[in-house]
Amino acid sequence: MRKALQFISNNMIEDSLLSYANGKYIPTNEVSINVCNDMVGTFRGYRIFTACRTLNGGTVFRMEDHVERLFRSARELSMDLPHNRDELKRLVASVVEKNKEHGDMLLEIMYSGGKAAPAGVAPEGPAHVYVLVFPFTPPPDEWYIKGISLASFAYQRQWPNVKLLNYVGGIVAHQTVGKEYSATEALFVSTRDGQTILEGTTFSLFVIDTNDTVITPPLDETILDGITRKVLLEIVPKAGIAVEERQITLADLSNMNEVFLTSCSRNIVPVVKVDDTIIGEGVPGPMVKLLNDVLAEYQSTYTEK
Repeated sequence: MRKALQFISNNMIEDSLLSYANGKYIPTNEVSINVCNDMVGTFRGYRIFTACRTLNGGTVFRMEDHVERLFRSARELSMDLPHNRDELKRLVASVVEKNKEHGDMLLEIMYSGGKAAPAGVAPEGPAHVYVLVFPFTPPPDEWYIKGISLASFAYQRQWPNVKLLNYVGGIVAHQTVGKEYSATEALFVSTRDGQTILEGTTFSLFVIDTNDTVITPPLDETILDGITRKVLLEIVPKAGIAVEERQITLADLSNMNEVFLTSCSRNIVPVVKVDDTIIGEGVPGPMVKLLNDVLAEYQSTYTEK
């Protein structure tokens, strides 16, 4: 009943939320893409995006980082954008302002390839821009209380340092190993050795060793530079906790005290099982709780500089 009421409530809110769709502000539930006018995005997969959230009365959390990553991604893919960084930030701010009475929101900012040039592959002009707005809905409390499980899947995303709108690998992982292990999420490991941990389908991964050192895979052009990942690497040392960026393997997990994932919409979620490996005591540990408190304190007073 609670889930049904939440679904109805979210739909009602989405009916009144205004998104930006390639030049127009329209209700989120009415946003659509003209396929013929976006052949390069729809049929060629030439799209990038970022997902961010608001907090503290409408401030977009780490907006500067999200914008910088979008523009770097566009540069990596030789994508022509219709505006500069400041213009994008003003656009996002206008969308937030139009929806501020609805409380915290999730924003999906997408650039899509647009209309195809005569040859049918390359775009004829700048990418189209969309800023979709949804109610911010955190994961179930049970995830933080009991932890979640992951299933490993040998896969590396195309252009790993770019946030592409291509999640085929993640979907296949959920349809295969996810079902096999009844896992909540899937974890990508290197296709070279099937052991080296890369990242999750929609998250960065961290482990905590027996010395209470927080460890995460390095930015070596095999993973995305997650924004929440970046935040933790900044604020955790200030709390007196050691942090390292180095490779981690599946075999290492049995010797780790705790494991957790990070993402914009979930913050920090404890992981208690990966494949058949139980992490620590099989329940969320004290360090993950401490780190969640550190992040929550940082977010409670956050203002965009």
